[in-house]
Amino acid sequence: MMAFAFLPLLFFILPACQDDSADTGVVEKLIGTWHQTARTVDGTAVTKDSTRLLIQVNENNICVLCDSTAAAVLTQKIVSRSGWSYSASLFNLAVDMPASWTVSFNGNDMFLQRNDFKSDGSVSKTRLTYKRVASIDF
Repeated sequence: MMAFAFLPLLFFILPACQDDSADTGVVEKLIGTWHQTARTVDGTAVTKDSTRLLIQVNENNICVLCDSTAAAVLTQKIVSRSGWSYSASLFNLAVDMPASWTVSFNGNDMFLQRNDFKSDGSVSKTRLTYKRVASIDF
C-alpha cells in the first residue's frame, strides 16, 4: 500500500513523451541560407538588423552570420560563426542567448520573432523577415 502513495509523484518526475517529428520538420526548413528583407519592432518597420543581414544555418549546428555594419567591415569581421539549436519550439542562436526566437515559414520566407523586456518593464516584439537564397561557402 505504501508504494502506491508515491505513484502520483512519478507523474511529475518523469518527462512527458514528445513527438520529435514536428521539430525535425522545422529543422529541415531552417537549414539553408537566408537574406533579411525586413525588420519590425512592435509592428513598425525599422532599419534591418545589419549584424545578421545574411544567416546561413548549417546541418552541423553552426550558424554563419554576415555583419554589414561599418565596424565589422573596417575590422574585416563581416562573418561570424555561432552555434544554434532548435528545441521546445524555439530557435536558439548562441550569440543571442538567453533570448530565443520563435520561427515560422511561408513558402521561401522565414520569420523570426522574439520578445524582449524594455527598461520600463514593457515588452518589445522584434520580427525579422528572411527570404531563402542560394547557399554560399564560408
